[in-house]
Amino acid sequence: MTGLIQSLKSPRRIALLAAALLGIVATVFIILQFNKRIDAEREQATASARVEVQESVLRPPSTDGVTAYLNSADVRTTVVFNNLRFLATSGGLIALDETGNLKKRYTTLDGLTDNDLTALAVFQNRLYIGTAANGLMSFDGNTFRSYRFTKPKATRVSVLLTTVTELLIGTLDGGLFEYNGEKFTRRLNGTTEADFERVTALLQNDSRLYIGTQDKGLYLWREAHIEHLSTQEGLPSPHITGLAVEPVSQSIAVATDFGAVTLNEANEVKELSQQPNITSLAASRGRLWAGLFNGGIAELSKAEKSPATGFPDKVATTVFAEDDKLWALTQQGAFVRDESSSRTAFEPLAGIGGGERILSAAHITTLASDTQGRLWIGYFDKGIDVLALESGERLSHIEDDRVREINFLAFDRANDRILIATSRGLISLDSRANQSLLTKEQGLIDNAVAHISLVEDAMGRGERLVLATAGGLTEITQGRARSLTAFHGLSSNHLYTSAGNSSRLFVGSLSGLVELEGLRVIRVYKKSNSKLSDDWVTALQEIDGTLYIGTNGGGVDALLPTGEWVNFSDEQGKFEVNPNAMYFDGERLYIGTSDKGLFAYNVRERRWSRISASLTSQNVTAITSDDRFIYVGTLNGLVRIEKRVIG
Repeated sequence: MTGLIQSLKSPRRIALLAAALLGIVATVFIILQFNKRIDAEREQATASARVEVQESVLRPPSTDGVTAYLNSADVRTTVVFNNLRFLATSGGLIALDETGNLKKRYTTLDGLTDNDLTALAVFQNRLYIGTAANGLMSFDGNTFRSYRFTKPKATRVSVLLTTVTELLIGTLDGGLFEYNGEKFTRRLNGTTEADFERVTALLQNDSRLYIGTQDKGLYLWREAHIEHLSTQEGLPSPHITGLAVEPVSQSIAVATDFGAVTLNEANEVKELSQQPNITSLAASRGRLWAGLFNGGIAELSKAEKSPATGFPDKVATTVFAEDDKLWALTQQGAFVRDESSSRTAFEPLAGIGGGERILSAAHITTLASDTQGRLWIGYFDKGIDVLALESGERLSHIEDDRVREINFLAFDRANDRILIATSRGLISLDSRANQSLLTKEQGLIDNAVAHISLVEDAMGRGERLVLATAGGLTEITQGRARSLTAFHGLSSNHLYTSAGNSSRLFVGSLSGLVELEGLRVIRVYKKSNSKLSDDWVTALQEIDGTLYIGTNGGGVDALLPTGEWVNFSDEQGKFEVNPNAMYFDGERLYIGTSDKGLFAYNVRERRWSRISASLTSQNVTAITSDDRFIYVGTLNGLVRIEKRVIG
């Protein structure tokens, strides 16, 4: 016994025993860490799949004194529901009867959360509607419901796909959601390796689901796991624009902005077409068609674009196949061809013509009224419309190589002309429609003109023309142009706006508010040296000596004649004021925001009100008025509001 005890006490055996105990402890630690990691991954997967959605019944807002003008010619997709054909458009939801005639047009004035619609699908006897900025809606034929994804937040629905058991909802800012009619989940996005957020296309083929993304290529769900294909595996581009089953080989056709390929069962990539700028794919009658961003459609089995006729050839086209019909959906309407017919030409859907084309486009950037009862509407990239204020009728459309990208409009009463700030210079259009162009060659500091101010000259020489540009400030007096840049003291060359009177001028820039006397910089206000809410100044309005300042993120401030500052964020919060979306009608200051609609501030009563429910978009980009109405330009259309209904 004594020998055994002595042997256990030997240094060698003690070391071996200690090593064994240490190994056991290390093994237990590794097992615990492994289990902890598994639990963490499970918790992460559960959290990824957890979805919080705000669901509500939508009710029409009060439309007293409100008239909306929308361009619904841009058709995104179409389905049949309750024996009616529905179209998702840039200007709301359109329902056509069996003869193709307009039955009903639904907009935000009917309760929709958004007029800019992107996707449609029928699931469990309801029509589901995707929007560009306000999530998902559904319609049972009588009532609309809204579904807002709050966790994770997702607003931009890009594609809807109905399967046997679920509705799949692809978004551009929250990935992929599933809905079984009762509950929303993110089961697929919660899978390991499913690290995508920007979904552009969906396709189910047997037990496989193909998920195209905007920036990360193609994801394939099969047998409860995700596979990922990108340019390293042979895709022409990570930007997926369309998916379809190739009708001859039954392989999967994948379209990108740089061409199309096919995938076989083993996910081997084979080139299909080098056709660039594909927007969509559709298989019909044994042929594979591609819609093209630069207009028209192409059969991918052929080397050249198809000579299909009957629809606009130079506007982006989405191709779509359904029930032996081939659709060409464009920014100028929907066109359809019966594939069982011998006719090759597409026919327009007559039911969506007419009223939706009062506006030439949706994205309004600026508004101005003249002395002849006309409203001038400038567009982001579609020139100018001129409307009759009394009737709302479009009188003319102005668009050419010069007049296209419109930043600002100002009516010069003294000279009876409209001044047009564009990306290519300053254009003057007189009462006889004669154009004159002012560019860098004629003295502008930069051709990209953002804003125009007509300021009384202190020397009594008439009005000064003050131009805020992307390269500095230009002042024109009696035909003579003089300019300032950061070299002369401006806080930034990138200017957005200006306002002032004969004694002083203020300029809003990317880097603060600049005060000038004549053409001399005397002060620069920033967050660091003043109570300015944000250095990015986007809009200015001078009222009785008080300067109201709109910022990109800080909301609205006021600089009093005494030099004191007033911040309105405690009352209205902080928000983004759109470039030059401030207007004073003599009683109220109107402020257009990027996502909170329109604010109105009664200057004399110092009282705020907000207008949102009756707008065509919460992104308000331009405001003007006449004696009776306020005209509100938005990212998606125009609203006319009687002043009597504004509280």
